Order: sequence, then structure tokens, then C-alpha cells
Amino acid sequence: MVKTLLPLGYHRSVLTHLRRVDERAWAALHDEQAQDSALSEVLLRNTYRLEAGGHPELHAAGLRAAEALGLQVELEFYQAQGAGQPNASLLHQRERAIILFEGPLLERLDADELTAVCGHELAHRVLWTLEDGAYLAVDRLLDAAAGDARTPAQYLETHRRWTMACELFADRGALVACGDLGTTVSALLKVQTGLGSVDPAAYLRQAGELDLSTGSRGTSHPEGVARAWALQTWLADEDVEVLLTGPLDVDSPDLLDAVLLRELSTDFAAHIAQAEGLRSDTVATYAAGFADPPGPLGVPGGVVPRFDEPLAIRPVDGAPIPRPRVLTAATRQYLCYLLLDLATADPELGDDGLVASLTLARRAGLAEYDDLADDELGWSNQRRAELTRAVTS
Repeated sequence: MVKTLLPLGYHRSVLTHLRRVDERAWAALHDEQAQDSALSEVLLRNTYRLEAGGHPELHAAGLRAAEALGLQVELEFYQAQGAGQPNASLLHQRERAIILFEGPLLERLDADELTAVCGHELAHRVLWTLEDGAYLAVDRLLDAAAGDARTPAQYLETHRRWTMACELFADRGALVACGDLGTTVSALLKVQTGLGSVDPAAYLRQAGELDLSTGSRGTSHPEGVARAWALQTWLADEDVEVLLTGPLDVDSPDLLDAVLLRELSTDFAAHIAQAEGLRSDTVATYAAGFADPPGPLGVPGGVVPRFDEPLAIRPVDGAPIPRPRVLTAATRQYLCYLLLDLATADPELGDDGLVASLTLARRAGLAEYDDLADDELGWSNQRRAELTRAVTS
């Protein structure tokens, strides 16, 4: 198995976006240096250092993982005190890679699984040192934002997806390090469950029973079964980033989806303003307000998009073209309200504007628009029937 460990498309897109919109914050965090000495004292006081003489298998696994990942760095290993949950984590430093183990994990892993776990943790270092620490700066920025109660929800959702993307990247590092999918999934299972014996093939079959196109519900790590699926899918050279993004949801966008939703709103408003029966200065003025910044609307190319089908999404920063995104019910409802607001913006259009909006809703695949307009405008059954009869296909 030969796979190149590269940042995910999500990593590249978020880096490009934050570099542009939060340049000063990103630059400040990019220049920040890790404090090695303070951490060393904490570790020496509160953990057990796993030296090579007493733990040769661990050091051999770490060196094997580092070599597979192309890292030349001093490795140190520590065991936390207490009977905590099995876990391992990377403590990122400039000149050395420190892996901290917690709970009874080491005694449950064989040599290959141990290599996978070390590969997972060292892969975080690979990502943090790429492009002169650019991705580390983004991680610091999003971590800082997540800890501030004033942070907008879009940053919090970006932080959630970013941390999951980092875990998928690290899982790939585990696979590259040990060279075997079954071993990587076995190590993952032992870390997550605390079991000493697991069946990775059965877990991969379990993953195949799920529809993961709706995205992960994880807060920092994708669900274990989703991570196993993502590894198998990556090996097959298929897109796994639907796990991070899921459907396009107006209720919980990240920073990138917020941009997409603004673009979608602007484009749809332009289609509405130029639809037969809705062309007026008043509607055009209202529609122009959806542009960012507000201004004259361009002429949208092509036909009105269908919102009852997966929507084609533009690539960002040279990333591969993403899979088309399904729209959530909330997003479709938002588009219905956008259409209704513009259809009723100019009272002089009267029934012509309403009929035009019903016609446009059918072309856009917004089947719920009729009921929404009826609820908001309080049509009688007779009036709804009259308007519906006037709709052109």
C-alpha cells in the first residue's frame, strides 16, 4: 500500500479562508512558539517516562511510524498516572515529538497496533509542520475561538469540522505507519472500547450498513465506525469529506458553508428578480440586498437550479471538486421564504407576482412553497385553486 499523506480539501479551504478574513489573528498565532521547558517540568513531575531501555517495543514502534511518515525528530513517550480511559495524545513541541499514553492502553496493543497508534499521533505533527506551521496556526485560532463565549456559531461549527478533519488525517497516518487497514481499525477499536480482543473485519461490515452522507454527529472525533469507513474509502480513492460537511444546512453552517449560502441566496434572488412576472424596480432593489456587498445583480447563467436534487458545489483553493450537497429541509424552507419575500415585495405586481413565484418554485423543485405561501398569506381554498390554475409549467 502506497498512499501520500496530504491535508484534506477541508483543511486547505479553511486555511485559505481564514488567512484572508482573519489575517492578523492567523499571522499572530503563526508566529507563536511552543514552550518546551514548562511542559518538560510538568511531565517529569506528573508522569512516568517510558525510556527505550525499559520499553524497547514501544520505541521501535515509534521509530517505525516516524520513518514511514518521513519524520526525523526526537521521540519521547510518557504514561499518565491513574487508571483513566485508554488513550494517546501528541504534545506538540518544536524540537521533539511527545506521545502521552493514558490508561491501560499499552498492555492491550501488539507491535503493529502500537505502530498504528504512534503513526496516528505523529501524523498530527506532520500536519502541524506543513507549510511552515500554517495548519497549526489555524488550529490555534479555532481553538481560541471555541473557548470564547462571544464566538459566532459559524466559527464553532468550523472548529468542530476542523478537529474531525484532523482526526481523519491522523487516522491516515496510522494506516501509512503500519501498512494494514485491519491493524489500523483494530488499534482504533482497542483505544475506543478498551477491549483486548476485537474483530476489525466485522467493524468494517458494520460501517457498511450506515448511510454516512448525512455527516458525522461527532463533536471532536468522528464516530469510530465512520473513521473505519473513511479509511477504507480513502484506500479506494473515493471522497470521504461528505463525512465532515453533510448536507448544506442553513441552521448550522461553518465559515465555508456560510459563503456558499450567501452565494446561493444571491444567485437565486437574481433568478427571481428576472423571472417573467416579477421584473420590477422594487423587486430588483430587494434582490440586490442579498448580494455581498449589496449592489447590482448580474444575470445568472443557465437555468434555475433544482433544490430537490444534490446541488453542485464549487471547489475552493484548488481542492478536488466536492460531491454535490443535498439541502436540508431548513435550507429549502429558507429558499422558499426568500422567494415569497421577493414575490410580495412589490404590491403593484399583484397576482402576477404570486403566480410567477409559484411557477418558479416548481422549476426550482421547491414543492413545499405552495403550502408555505398559503400559511403565510392566508389564502382561501378557492383563491389557492385560482392561483394554482394560472401557473405555467
